[in-house]
Amino acid sequence: MNGESTAPAPSQYDPLPPARGLILSHNARGRVLSIVDLERWLRLNRTVYKTAKIDVLFCGLNVSLFESLMEAAQPLHVELSVRTDCSSPPPPVEMLRNLGTWDVLLCPARPAAPQLEAWLAVCHEAGIPVRVQITGPFEESTDVQALANTLTRFNVTSVNLAAHDPFVAAAPARNTMHSQKSVERMIVLARLLDQADCEVNLVNWPFCIVGEALWPFVLNATQFHCDHQHYQRDAYDFARRMYGRHPARVRLALLMLLEQATSTGNPIDRILLPWIMERPWVRARVWAWHKLTRHWKQGMPASSVDPFPAAHSLEADRVRAARRNAKGPVCAECRFNRICDGLTPELTRAFPGLGIAAQEGEPILDPFQFSATRTRYYDALDTPRRERDAAVVELAARANALVTNRAPDREVDAFDYSVDGSWSWPLPGCLRWFSFANCEKLSTPLARLDPPFTLSVTFGGGIAEFIGFSLGKGCRLVCPMIAYTHRLVLHVEADGQFVLLRDAHPVRQVEFAGAFYSPLRLAKGLEPRISIWNIDGTIGTQAVYLWQGEGAVPATATAPRFSIVMVSTRYARRLQASLESVAHQRDIELNDVEILAAHVPGMDATGDVLESISLAHPALTIVPIAFAAEQANAKGLMLNECLSKARGEWVMILDADILLAPDMLSRIAALPDSSMFAIPDGRKMLDKKTTARVLLGEVRPWEQWQDLLNGEGEYRMLEADGVPVGYCQCVRRVCLDRVQYEEMNHFEGADWKFGKDMREAFGPETRLSGVPVLHLDHGSSNWYGAARHF
Repeated sequence: MNGESTAPAPSQYDPLPPARGLILSHNARGRVLSIVDLERWLRLNRTVYKTAKIDVLFCGLNVSLFESLMEAAQPLHVELSVRTDCSSPPPPVEMLRNLGTWDVLLCPARPAAPQLEAWLAVCHEAGIPVRVQITGPFEESTDVQALANTLTRFNVTSVNLAAHDPFVAAAPARNTMHSQKSVERMIVLARLLDQADCEVNLVNWPFCIVGEALWPFVLNATQFHCDHQHYQRDAYDFARRMYGRHPARVRLALLMLLEQATSTGNPIDRILLPWIMERPWVRARVWAWHKLTRHWKQGMPASSVDPFPAAHSLEADRVRAARRNAKGPVCAECRFNRICDGLTPELTRAFPGLGIAAQEGEPILDPFQFSATRTRYYDALDTPRRERDAAVVELAARANALVTNRAPDREVDAFDYSVDGSWSWPLPGCLRWFSFANCEKLSTPLARLDPPFTLSVTFGGGIAEFIGFSLGKGCRLVCPMIAYTHRLVLHVEADGQFVLLRDAHPVRQVEFAGAFYSPLRLAKGLEPRISIWNIDGTIGTQAVYLWQGEGAVPATATAPRFSIVMVSTRYARRLQASLESVAHQRDIELNDVEILAAHVPGMDATGDVLESISLAHPALTIVPIAFAAEQANAKGLMLNECLSKARGEWVMILDADILLAPDMLSRIAALPDSSMFAIPDGRKMLDKKTTARVLLGEVRPWEQWQDLLNGEGEYRMLEADGVPVGYCQCVRRVCLDRVQYEEMNHFEGADWKFGKDMREAFGPETRLSGVPVLHLDHGSSNWYGAARHF
């Protein structure tokens, strides 16, 4: 088929990313995993991969095992579904209904599986939604019309017609004729189902094989993990790798992955994990070779290519050609090369003898170019995720009005920024980026900004996987690049609400499980960078425009002397007392102090407390930094995000239940330049009664400090073997370039590790003799806040 002479416009369809995970009750040899390991797998999917619903794969169905998993899933607030191969008859209707499964996915090993219709009937009578996946070749005896009638009669929500599936042991086609006939039957079935308004997905089929009429239904790897109906990429890849492993190795992999989500992760485990997840004789040697050779190029330029434009351009052309040719000579010339898997080894094994043909025309970049109007099914979890918040629509309208009707306040010239850590080529009006690896490239900071502001960048002259902005070590606002040029606009309101627009349309930010997060609101002190992922050789950025509001930080703004970073989740009342102790420091001007407060909006009254302190002490700069509820326990992440925005010469990491001595900041300010790390002279643990009087305002610590030190309570010094722990650690900001907090799902041990790393990097700490802090009681040793606010 001949394509048009011009590149087709992107579909502007904004796909809903998957929220579905996958766990396996057994491996490929039928060996069953223990319930304990399955519960660990549930937790991995929910807490690390952030999946809201999970398929549990069964051979048939183990009712008692699924019931046990349902009990484990309840406290995790995750929905479970049955995924079965229909190898055994379904349970009775009442039993299936009482299981509480979210829905059922039927994956028979062949289209005419004898138990398929029985499962459909029982699920239909039980009122349980059903998804169906039909894998493998069709036999000549298969009545496609009857199969379509059966699927539509039982109101199947979606049907996958898969060329192959790693979890389905489908027999391959016998020969080329059988392969071709199977494809013909699959095409007929897909058309019949679409005519019946049933969602159809052609999984792992090349575009050229199914024909133009069915292009909207094709899901290759590029589309599969971006489509809400299927699996979150990391959860799926882990299940695929574990399917061929012994249960004992699955257990080790689960334990190691869960341990990596703590602050006590073992580096030996991180080395062993790839060995466990892949074939040991391959991965172990590759890993060893990597460890031996990864430092060989230290001291050389970031790229092994000569740092001259012509050399980089030639290397970019070579890399692009190599990537195109990796799929074979036919696919290299096909317009679908970027969004189609082509003739994979798995497809060749399942359907031997199938031929492919390059489709002529301009390359297709948008994975969902043809999919905007096709039938899709959204369940009760996906429907609210799909619906655009009215506030986002309103924000987008204001952003478009601003960039259309008002001239920018500033243009960031191509000579004013560069690619961080890599050679780049600045040209008049354009910065040319080069990359020969599948990785993220960042620009140097474009500006330092406080909301409100609007930032616009045009990307073109190349292609990449994702484009957008970096707003800190752990924060990315990026979206897929689906055309050769895009204008991205980041619009931030004064209250921190924001929207990302691609070519004037709001887009969802790409989620990177376990790596980066998208904040609820943006805080002050932002240093946005351009972020580009997986550049295909080269790309350009230009027209970097900035609109600034009243909150913009002037270029000459004076940095404060002290930045105090605090995390408050369920500590609101104690936070207020702690902030008051900062606001009443002696011999220090409050405009020399800024507070960066991480919190989860709605979890407690922290937002209200911050606003009240700001109004009561206007000279004190308060910077609220909001995080989503799933980051509530990730204190290391919160701290590092705040630390990246800190501007003070000294940065204090302070627990929200700690009261500072009235002269503490002045004592730190008087330290010599050689002092890099300062800590208080221990802490006095206040009892419940004294804490209550402080919280109620009956005791003013800055006026009655000595009385509190002499009163009831335990005095602690040299805790944790003398290593300075995290209730109050003060370092010079330059130290944070070398030492950061562990970013894990709990905080135990991370503060001790930070103190130890500071000692090793900068020498012994300076103890402020005679200047302890007071520790407010909160009824327990809870790491994340007080359950009671007496």
